[in-house]
Amino acid sequence: MLDNIREWISDNLRYILLGLAVILLIIIAFFAIRLVTHIGSGDSKSSNTVQETETQTDSSDSSNDTVEALVKDQEDVLSLAKKYWTAVGDLDFDTLEEICGTAFDETARATIEATDKAVESYSDIITYSKNGVTDGSYVVYVYMEMKLSGIETEAPTLRQMYMQPDSDGTLLVLPSESYTSEISEYILERQSDSDVQALIDDVNNTLAERCEADEDLAKYIESISSDSDSSDSSSEDDSSDDTDDSDSEGTLGTMKTTTGVNVRSEASAESTKLGSLVAGSQVEVLENLEDGWSRITYIDSSGSTVEGYVMTQYLTE
Repeated sequence: MLDNIREWISDNLRYILLGLAVILLIIIAFFAIRLVTHIGSGDSKSSNTVQETETQTDSSDSSNDTVEALVKDQEDVLSLAKKYWTAVGDLDFDTLEEICGTAFDETARATIEATDKAVESYSDIITYSKNGVTDGSYVVYVYMEMKLSGIETEAPTLRQMYMQPDSDGTLLVLPSESYTSEISEYILERQSDSDVQALIDDVNNTLAERCEADEDLAKYIESISSDSDSSDSSSEDDSSDDTDDSDSEGTLGTMKTTTGVNVRSEASAESTKLGSLVAGSQVEVLENLEDGWSRITYIDSSGSTVEGYVMTQYLTE
């Protein structure tokens, strides 16, 4: 029996080997197909993962650009802000000219003389900044304590500034009178950022608390709902006295704001606040009133036309 099997294998060996070879080829082909399919699937998944990561990164970058957080006390920004506001408090125009460069002209000088005459000094300066329109530039919100003449309690204030490098890379302050429309619009957009609004609210709340505790301060502050660029305003009666002689017959037509101002529904600091304008904002003056207010229209950030009232003394040609 065993001999017969051996003889049959011997006679059919080549057919047996051929069959085994065919089976082996089928097995090899099967696993090769599986391997190629697996690799292809892995590449596809890897590609999708990379694409998804890139998409998430792009989305994250875009989100960061949109909601870029305020940076507190950035070294070069803080140093320049302290130097600037110390010079403003001292009316040191030589230093201001150095800090602002050629942009510091007679108009910028007159603005400082007019808006800060009641401030004796600034202290406890803190800066909060965001990137500006161009590389190396910044929108800066400066928190300070103001010592006002004849008032014991210091008044907290928040001032907006714009800093940009000159041709040598030296960081300078750009006076509001030199803002381009692009810079003004960008600053207005940043004012709607949630962290900027929160900062403004904090300062306003602190100011309100101090006004409640100090009647003299409360009388001096015309409105506690000032925005990040709001100026040091005197009482409404004083403002009227200041503007009756020079501004009650102001220019009609296209004007711009010399500082940050609130737009009111009526010619009164007690009326409803419609919005805020940053320094350098363009407005159309429709009417100048005898009580020191002007009726204006302007285009807000949403593209809508707003009509309201601002104090005439904060408008210039």
